[in-house]
Amino acid sequence: MAQTAADLPPLAEFVDLPDLLPQVSHTFPSVESIRWFVRTHRERLARAGAMIAITGRLRFHPARFQQVAVEIGSTAAEK
Repeated sequence: MAQTAADLPPLAEFVDLPDLLPQVSHTFPSVESIRWFVRTHRERLARAGAMIAITGRLRFHPARFQQVAVEIGSTAAEK
């Protein structure tokens, strides 16, 4: 389900890709691995408020990104 404006975190909590990497490097060891994950799961990340696009650039909410990754991984493990 898409987030409403009231459900989304403040803009200041979103970071760019290089700032996301240190927080998720235990699972995504490179920028390219994050880019692959984003390409593959873009819609789910956006719906969860884990990723936004501002001025043509993607920004990420680290905690929500990690939560969505866990949810996606859990679903994948069921298959």
